[in-house]
Amino acid sequence: MISTRPRLAEQGFTLIEVLLVVVIVGILMGVTVISLNIQDPSRRLLLESERLTSNIRFARMLAENDQREIGLELMPEAYRFLAFDNAQRLWLPLVNEPALKPVSIPNIAIRWIERPEDADNPFASDESQERTRFEPDLILLSSGEATPGQLQLRVIGDDRVPARTLTVSDIGEVNDMEFVRAP
Repeated sequence: MISTRPRLAEQGFTLIEVLLVVVIVGILMGVTVISLNIQDPSRRLLLESERLTSNIRFARMLAENDQREIGLELMPEAYRFLAFDNAQRLWLPLVNEPALKPVSIPNIAIRWIERPEDADNPFASDESQERTRFEPDLILLSSGEATPGQLQLRVIGDDRVPARTLTVSDIGEVNDMEFVRAP
């Protein structure tokens, strides 16, 4: 007895089609891994500037909500947040806020610039002076005001990577400016 139903074509992929998909996926994964290379200095600089921006925004919100003054102290390849102790009348490290713990950023320098004309002057900041106690470079007041100026981040020893500049307004808003050339 002969079947009158037409034979359905076999469904599936050929070996060539499967190999083509594997090659395309491999190429895409290679490009993704290369583009997400965390060791790339420009990528690290971008990530650190984004982290610093979000930390300053959080510190500003904390200062306003808790009605206390919070400062940002810049150190060589690191920064930490300080809180003003009214009883002792001095700045102390902020220890009870895990989101604002001290941050170490190897091979990235941060510089505080209070006036735009100081941006090209390497002697404008007091990085060479030895600090004897905690002193903030940026102050976020409980009233919502802040020390206006700029934070410039650059990769140490790699002039090919342009510096990033974060601008802090007098009301504590932080804006990430376009890339600028490191002095």
